[in-house]
This record gives sequence, C-alpha cells and structure tokens, in this order.
Amino acid sequence: MLRLAPLVAAALLATSAVPALALDCPKPQPTAKPGILKETPAQMAAVGKQLASGDTFNAIASAAADLRIRYPGVESAEVVNYLVTAYCPAVAANNKLSEAQKKSAVDGFAAQVMRQVY
Repeated sequence: MLRLAPLVAAALLATSAVPALALDCPKPQPTAKPGILKETPAQMAAVGKQLASGDTFNAIASAAADLRIRYPGVESAEVVNYLVTAYCPAVAANNKLSEAQKKSAVDGFAAQVMRQVY
C-alpha cells in the first residue's frame, strides 16, 4: 500500500478545504532533526524555481535523483515532502493564477511527485 507523505497529506487537505482562502504552503522542517533533509532556504528556492519552470516530469526526476545522491538512504516520504515544500512558494507567488488555480497546481504536482518518487 502506498504510504502518503505526512506534509503532502496535510497540504492536500489544507488546499482543498476552503476555496476562498489563500494557498497555505507547507513549512520546511527544522533541520536539527534526524531524517530531515538539511537544505538552506536558498537551495529550496532554487529547487522550487526548477520545479515550476515547465518541464515538471523531468524536473521532479532530476531533483529527486539529486536528493538521493546527496542523501543516500533518504526515505521517499522525505523526498516528496521536500519537493512539495520547495514547489509551493513558487506557485503561491505566481500572480497570473487564481487561488483555486494555485491550489489545483499544488495538488496536481503533489500527486505527480508521489507517482514518480514511489
């Protein structure tokens, strides 16, 4: 059975609850805990830009492969959480999208990341 990453599950629930609310992106995990990817805000922003640049399938594959190389043995749930957490602010900042479109984009992205990573 596919295990849903905790942050992604929370993001999906939060983004589908009330359409009138602004997109609420998941927050990066504290880097002082074991099992958490230790990335700087600048690194996350760069990954977010890469993921939102257009070729989502290849961007996810590239970012996930890079994380697995830098963090051998990383769990798939951590990769999913990291990628959604990095992607969401780039979508939230896109003024060309309505709030509903932003939520839909993050939901779709999260689903695609889970399919590719798992």
